[in-house]
Amino acid sequence: MAVIGTVGSAGMKKQKFGEVMKRIVKMTYPYWVLSEEKWASLGMLLINIFMMVFNTSFVGVRMAAWNADWLSSFSNKNAAQWIQQMLVFIVVGVSQTMVQTFNGYISSWISIRWRRWMTARYLKLWMENSNHYKMQLSGNETDNPDQRITEDITQFISFTWMYSFSFVQNILSFVTYTVILWNQSAIIPLKFGLKGGFDGHGDFSVPGHFLWIAILWTLITTGLTHWIGKPMTRLTFDQQMYDANFRFSLVRFRENSEQIALLKGEEVEHARLMGTLGDSITNQFRTMGRTMRMGWVSAVLAYGDMLMFSFLLGPAFFYYGAIPDYGTYTYVAGIFLNVTNGLKWFQTNYSGLAAYIAVTDRLYAFNSNYENTIKTMRESQLQFRNSPTEELEIHDLDVYLPYGKLQISAKDFTFKHGEKILIKGRTGAGKTTLFRVLSGIWPYAKGDIALPNTRVIVLPQNPYFPIGSLIEAISYPEPPDTYKREDIQSALKDVGLTQLVDRIDEVGHWNMQLSGGEQQRAGIARAMLYKPDYLFFDEATASMDEPSEEELYSMLLERMKETTIISIGHRSSLQKFHERLIFAEGVPGGSYEFQERDIKSFSDAE
Repeated sequence: MAVIGTVGSAGMKKQKFGEVMKRIVKMTYPYWVLSEEKWASLGMLLINIFMMVFNTSFVGVRMAAWNADWLSSFSNKNAAQWIQQMLVFIVVGVSQTMVQTFNGYISSWISIRWRRWMTARYLKLWMENSNHYKMQLSGNETDNPDQRITEDITQFISFTWMYSFSFVQNILSFVTYTVILWNQSAIIPLKFGLKGGFDGHGDFSVPGHFLWIAILWTLITTGLTHWIGKPMTRLTFDQQMYDANFRFSLVRFRENSEQIALLKGEEVEHARLMGTLGDSITNQFRTMGRTMRMGWVSAVLAYGDMLMFSFLLGPAFFYYGAIPDYGTYTYVAGIFLNVTNGLKWFQTNYSGLAAYIAVTDRLYAFNSNYENTIKTMRESQLQFRNSPTEELEIHDLDVYLPYGKLQISAKDFTFKHGEKILIKGRTGAGKTTLFRVLSGIWPYAKGDIALPNTRVIVLPQNPYFPIGSLIEAISYPEPPDTYKREDIQSALKDVGLTQLVDRIDEVGHWNMQLSGGEQQRAGIARAMLYKPDYLFFDEATASMDEPSEEELYSMLLERMKETTIISIGHRSSLQKFHERLIFAEGVPGGSYEFQERDIKSFSDAE
């Protein structure tokens, strides 16, 4: 049988740049190419790009030139030039402010639309066809899918938007300033006098020497940064996972607080939670140490940048006059820094890119798990077909555990309309798994099942109630306005929950407020309102005492004569409410085979 796999931090160590880009494209492609929102968002994107080009290629370059003229007006004590440059600054500054502000507004608009669409899509992938359950079956499920849908999607969009525009803007800036730096290399030669200092006798200029020096310097510094910072992606991935595990553990503690309180398990839970937190703290210390090393390197390299352009431009300014004034010096220095900063984009954004890659990996792992789940379902040898009658038929059914071991088998069974069938067997015999197969949420099986096109409901031992009003809890999975208030109140009375009749509008956490027996009674009220043609009871009365169980079964047999009821139960008292008995018989090899027994003569002693 197929096994669902995930992408974890261990696999991240072998990632290449091409694989990272492939994953990013796979995450972004559906929205920008396939979604119904693509044209509106692409239109806003074009506006965004136009304003970015305008801001970088015109406003940015003009501001660099203005800075040189501004400083020159002071060094030359030129009042007319000073006044002129103040007016230029107002025009350029207002233009730059307006463009940047409006650009930020458009970017936020697109990001919100993208997040809404992407979240809806991932929720659908997670929820449709019960994938939220199937994605867990292998035991190696995507950790904390709720965090991936809430936090990771938001971070992925934010990172994608920020770094995509930052990179494109960086390319535009680099190309623009590279042309200027190349031209400045022709105007300002490098001259080193080997005998007489910087006297202009030595001339080692090559075409575009400033650009080649910037490229060589950037390759050295980027390589050093990557060598120091390459573990950051794994550390960031693990940090997100550890923090999510800790939050999930706290939620689980809260949801099970009653059982923990009854067992006095607070001390054990505290130790467990601190152990989970310990993983996060340990990883934070590792990250802190790595961040400190990167901080040292970044600080040293920042000083190196300043020394580099000062070393290159100082002789031309002080010795052989190729740079006439301080304004020109700052202009050329600014161009040189813009080019080196453009080349060092990966180095400058290294820590943020590590977080971006980690978020991408987590979403990619979700996608990978989803695709493997779909593949498992597609490759399943279990065949479902519509029954032409109201009968449920099972033929040559073999059911496996996710790792391939045979758990149960059932040769040929037919459940007729209105029959009452009891399924018994020892704990772990696969009775609940049979219900999962019939419900279509367990793909690890082969065989043929004919299902009638009728209303079916499964009542588990621990029913689920959404947090909300009691009407919403009882009506689930139907909308609360599906049933009349009087019918809901009547159903509550019929199952012995008279004390809740006047509380149907009360909002609460009903799984915590109701006892186990009350929850099961509420589940039966839900089934009575639903009026199913097939009702599956998975020990749905196990929390009740036998008199209460007998009372409810008697009522159900009276009210649901036309409903096929298939019950899983251990009590022998249940046999009198059913017409047929299916028993899970152990066979050599550790699996179980469902066999029909005579319900009148069957004894649990067998």
